[in-house]
Amino acid sequence: MAVHSTSRTSATPDRVSVEAHIDRLRRVLEPALQSRPTETLPLVTPPEHPIQTVSAGRISAAEVLAPVPLPGFDNSQMDGFALRSSDAPEPGKPFRLPLAGVVPAGAPAPDLPVEKCMAVMTGAPIPQGADAVIPVEKTAEGFAVLEVAAGGTEASVHFTHTTAEDAQPGKFIRRAGSDVGLGEVILRRREVLTPAKLGLLAACGIAQVEVLQRVRTLVLATGQELLHPGEPLGAGQLYDANTTLIRAVCEGFGHTVTTAVIASDVPTEFQAGLDALILQHQPQLIITAGGISAGAYEVVRQALTERGVHFGSVAQQPGGPQGWGVLESGPGAVALVALPGNPVSCAVSLETLVRPALEDLDPACPPQRRVQVSVGEDLTSPLGVRQFRRVELKNHDDGAGTTALTIGGPSSHLLGHLARADALLELREDDTEVPVGAQREAILL
Repeated sequence: MAVHSTSRTSATPDRVSVEAHIDRLRRVLEPALQSRPTETLPLVTPPEHPIQTVSAGRISAAEVLAPVPLPGFDNSQMDGFALRSSDAPEPGKPFRLPLAGVVPAGAPAPDLPVEKCMAVMTGAPIPQGADAVIPVEKTAEGFAVLEVAAGGTEASVHFTHTTAEDAQPGKFIRRAGSDVGLGEVILRRREVLTPAKLGLLAACGIAQVEVLQRVRTLVLATGQELLHPGEPLGAGQLYDANTTLIRAVCEGFGHTVTTAVIASDVPTEFQAGLDALILQHQPQLIITAGGISAGAYEVVRQALTERGVHFGSVAQQPGGPQGWGVLESGPGAVALVALPGNPVSCAVSLETLVRPALEDLDPACPPQRRVQVSVGEDLTSPLGVRQFRRVELKNHDDGAGTTALTIGGPSSHLLGHLARADALLELREDDTEVPVGAQREAILL
């Protein structure tokens, strides 16, 4: 198995901007995301045969044309009475028409006798010959006239509250094909399936749809000090929070996620474990947490530098150390994104670096949600670094906007503060001193 980097040299590059790293992540991710196969899934399944159905958020793999028009037939927009507009007398004047019958929804469209009307329900087909519907509210008897007719007595409808517009041809009639025409494109390739699009497919009688498979992501934590939550801690050990955190974020990206821990700081053992996991899970994306700094036991860096993966620094805080590469494995490429070990650094990196790169390549990945905020206190930030501070947001009832108040400091170990935060306040590279009231952007969490 070979690993190829997107840059020309394996030397550690200088610290780059946030935008520059997002760009190189795009180049790493693109071949991996392009290798996704497709699958065909049903829109609905009977209860006796429960299988996976297509869900909102999936990405269409093929164009779909409407096999039927919508509506499929002329139907009534209102509960009322269908008639020929020519049978109405002078516009706006009361008049009567004999009742010829009732057309419920789901019934075939009958012929309308001359100089008569028929009761129609919303969605019911328009009788042949009728060209207008007058709402039931515009009559004297309403639908009580149906009870008279049901008793065998000839009944007529007294239209008493009509206006000049009520008996116009086409009034309150939904014409066949007025929503979707036969053969019209109702789903394009690489389009996100929303609930409305799924409903449209079903309304057109389409039983299944071809979609891209979800991105298969392997989340991998490293370090011999890591234990699974619930296990008894020994001296110097800690619980692995990264796989849980990264898995939750990646599932929000629309990925199918597998997690694993390689609890070894020996590079050869790490490489063997990684290769076995790739063979087992066939991921398109691998996200590692930890082991990429300049220390003596940085196993990810030590194991993968010699295989072509690059490690460098991004001008942001937290989340400065980063790694990236593309692995050629079997039938397709596997993108590798190496994140720092502190959970806060992982979380910030996913929102500020990985999400922007993914959203440009994968329509299923929701974009960043940014809001304009007013800084609620005087803040300082290092020159040349884009700092992301954990903040809570306070909305003002007087319409004065939203204030961002910091939660804790900028340190990357403060996971409890991240859990309380509503957003990440973005302080720019030249924001060495930011006064209270300054306007900045925040990324919602």
